[in-house]
Amino acid sequence: MENKDPDALRQEMEVSMAMQAGVTVILSSLIATHPRYREFQMHVTALVELADAGTLWKPLNDRQRAIARLYVEELQSIHSRLESTLDEPETRWPPEG
Repeated sequence: MENKDPDALRQEMEVSMAMQAGVTVILSSLIATHPRYREFQMHVTALVELADAGTLWKPLNDRQRAIARLYVEELQSIHSRLESTLDEPETRWPPEG
């Protein structure tokens, strides 16, 4: 059902933006602490290329595809941004040795 009431649309947009911000925090944490981080990064990069060329992003227009790609790239960079703020070296999980 389509809603054309500007106030209702504005409210739905605010909720969507808030939920997206929360999802971004959760995804950033999962990405930054992934135990096989490099393998994960390679997998995400390959999936973005497949999504862009395949059916996953087919319904998106060019601007939406660019935004989706940028969002994924921003999430992929979270590890290096967080790592540069830490005073101690990254701990490995599970611990080696």
